[in-house]
Amino acid sequence: MNDEFRTVTDISSSLNEFKKLISSNIFNQPDNPFFKSALIHLLILSRDLTQKSYIKGKTIDFTDDMVVTDKIKNVTFLIKHARDAVCHIDSQNHVLCKENNIMFSFNVIFGKGTLAQIGDLTMTSDYDDDICIFFGDQKIYLVRHIIRAVKEAELYLKESYKNTEYSFFLSNC
Repeated sequence: MNDEFRTVTDISSSLNEFKKLISSNIFNQPDNPFFKSALIHLLILSRDLTQKSYIKGKTIDFTDDMVVTDKIKNVTFLIKHARDAVCHIDSQNHVLCKENNIMFSFNVIFGKGTLAQIGDLTMTSDYDDDICIFFGDQKIYLVRHIIRAVKEAELYLKESYKNTEYSFFLSNC
């Protein structure tokens, strides 16, 4: 199997799984015991798709509603940060305050609100219509970051493969 074929079939599979998860309604069920697992899988899929877009030539580079740092320059890196946090329990991406070794991981707010205030740092969600997840000193929104980034990656990847022998695999996504 050639590398291009594998990449395209991976893209197709990730897009289809992503869409199934989003349409499953699980993200409207915070008490569902599979909510966390579904969100972890969604982050893995979104990292895969934004990384494939990056490798193909387009970084998903918006920075709306983000805390931009040296390591987290845009939403592609924010998704990587969140994915790394959920996949690597010992990751430093969980550290909120290095001085006090405070860990902040997988805290979720549904809608607008304040989750915590630690010193000068306030962990808030700014939107009534979104889900906000906190990892360390970063937050990521389900709709404004994850879903938007995947939609942008999908558009770019489908356009990139439009006139190739692989367009068939992406037309059903």
